[in-house]
Amino acid sequence: MLVARSIIAALSLSVPLLVVLYWLTIPRGTWIIVAGVQGGLTLLAVVAVFAVRRIRVSVTPHSLESRNLLGRVTALGTTDIASGVLVDLYQSGSVETLPHLYLLDADGEVLLRFRGQIWPRSGLEKLIDTLGVAVARLTDPLTVAELGRIHPQLVHRRTRQAARTGV
Repeated sequence: MLVARSIIAALSLSVPLLVVLYWLTIPRGTWIIVAGVQGGLTLLAVVAVFAVRRIRVSVTPHSLESRNLLGRVTALGTTDIASGVLVDLYQSGSVETLPHLYLLDADGEVLLRFRGQIWPRSGLEKLIDTLGVAVARLTDPLTVAELGRIHPQLVHRRTRQAARTGV
């Protein structure tokens, strides 16, 4: 879903721009520069799509393994996961909310965070059911600043400071 929306957005922005650039550069003979830039950007887009497609979470009876966008793999024992928090967070500058799932250890420290930009609510619910841990579901949507006041351990220190200063 995320990949499809991203591709549609990129095409709706780039196709009209490229048509105009080719229209302006073909008569001058400088269209090869536009083609080179287009090729480079297309290559970057293909690499990004493959990186997003490799994001995954796998759960076995004894472990949870998560691969992020950059390919970093985080492996946890399912016994290390004591609880979770599922919260809808407002996106900056928008009234849209997305679910975020935080998996916590016995001390309440964040082990993993699953962002709604990547994981749909149905996927997060399936993960919760598979893990079988107690999950606190915050009913009202929150901003990052509000989440930082209510559950400061869930928000990264730099994010808390930025939210306080209004950045």
